[in-house]
Amino acid sequence: MKKTIRLTESDLIRLVNKVINEQTTTFTPEMLNSPKAQDTKSWAQFFNKYYKLQIPLDGRWDNPDYINSMKRYIEEKKLPVWVCKKGDNYCPEDEDGQTTTKDLDGLYNARKNDESNLGGKINTTNDGSYDYKFSNGKYYYTKKGQNKWIEAKGKGLESIKTKVKF
Repeated sequence: MKKTIRLTESDLIRLVNKVINEQTTTFTPEMLNSPKAQDTKSWAQFFNKYYKLQIPLDGRWDNPDYINSMKRYIEEKKLPVWVCKKGDNYCPEDEDGQTTTKDLDGLYNARKNDESNLGGKINTTNDGSYDYKFSNGKYYYTKKGQNKWIEAKGKGLESIKTKVKF
């Protein structure tokens, strides 16, 4: 038995917009297994350890927590931030709103250095000049973005112990 459904013009427009929106936000299995998704999973796993977050490891590069973490990391490493826009001739058309940098070598080198230091706990938010690390019972500090860890001693050590939270 056939039923007739009557739609107003506004109902039809709303329905079409919903379908279009679902098509643009649905990640196909091919997309979630693409090299970009694999890289996104790797970055999300890194951000989860580095910032103690819980970004899903599903490969979705449109996740706001992932995007914000990438922007934060790029800014902390003092690399130029690039927000993708349609027609910018840098990012693919489907990456509108994504955050990246044009200094990809600098970005991946910073991550490599930080991954090697993740054996301990790192605080990057205590102040604007230094990062602090606690590893194997010792405290370290480095200037932001340099990753040249120096063991803290004397008054500096006491200050880190009392003021920096890990």
